[in-house]
Amino acid sequence: MRRFAAALLCMILTLTAASCDIKKAFRTEPTDPDMSGVPVNMVNDFLVVGDTAYELYNFGKDTADDYAAVINTAAKKLPGDVNIYDILVPTAVDVTLAKSVRDKYNTDDQKAAIEYIFGQIDSRVKKVSCYDELRMHRDEYIFFKTDHHYTQRGAWYAYTCFCEAAGIKPADIDDDFTVKTFQNYHGSFYSKTDKYKTLTTADTIVAYVPNDTNDIMITQKDKKKLDWDIIHDVSDWNGSSLYNCFIGGDQPWAVITNDKVTDGSSCVVIKESYGNPFVPFLVPNYNKIYVVDYRHYASISSSKLADVVKKNNIRDVIFINNMSMTRSPSLVRKLGKFAGK
Repeated sequence: MRRFAAALLCMILTLTAASCDIKKAFRTEPTDPDMSGVPVNMVNDFLVVGDTAYELYNFGKDTADDYAAVINTAAKKLPGDVNIYDILVPTAVDVTLAKSVRDKYNTDDQKAAIEYIFGQIDSRVKKVSCYDELRMHRDEYIFFKTDHHYTQRGAWYAYTCFCEAAGIKPADIDDDFTVKTFQNYHGSFYSKTDKYKTLTTADTIVAYVPNDTNDIMITQKDKKKLDWDIIHDVSDWNGSSLYNCFIGGDQPWAVITNDKVTDGSSCVVIKESYGNPFVPFLVPNYNKIYVVDYRHYASISSSKLADVVKKNNIRDVIFINNMSMTRSPSLVRKLGKFAGK
């Protein structure tokens, strides 16, 4: 009887998992909205569509190749038992902008660009594309209207794609986090379009505070230590600064310790600002999370990625970048100085 019950339970679990996979496989993207009558303007090299701004994307093969070479060099320098993940996040122009508008402008296909870059990266590195997952949720509030970043809800979908690639159970967004909301955010597009008239409706930042711990130790560019919050209350900050609620903003080095995870697990996240809202979701999964902003790390240390991994006994190395970064020679060089040399 016990064997039968066990077999029955196994069958139910298997069918449930299969059912989830089938549902995921047969999901369809939300349809494009009707854009007829919506004003479209180029403003200071940015595309403004109604109340939302976009940055066009142009693929640069040489820089993309350099990015892949940096990841490959980093992989060669790391011990064989270290897991390496590369997450490339598309920007809003490929995710939320209607195809009927996008096709009229000189912007390249980011999905094809991601596939090309991943094709140049060594098989040891686990490639994480969240392009399709973000597209599946494109009718949700996953990118800001006045800023170049994704919202933390968008970062959540990138996080779930990472968990799938890593074979770990994702945290529960409802049970493991507490929501905090910050109003009246005006981001980079708002300032770079000289506060264009149709972008006056402010964004809202919905932040997810980890229930296990909200503590983070930051090393600032002047090498001073700062005890801070993973999600800081920025309610009384200037409206253009609210994105800094995530992990203290663009700091060279930070460490999160979750004492409720006792397995000694650890990771390092090598990131630019798209990593900021991503990091808090990792808290329920790791005992130690180390965060490196490769754009600023040289201001506090000459150590390289391999040194950081060895010193802290890190087993998971997570690169996360938005696709605009992969066309920036200066950013790729900075990443290479930390991770690939």
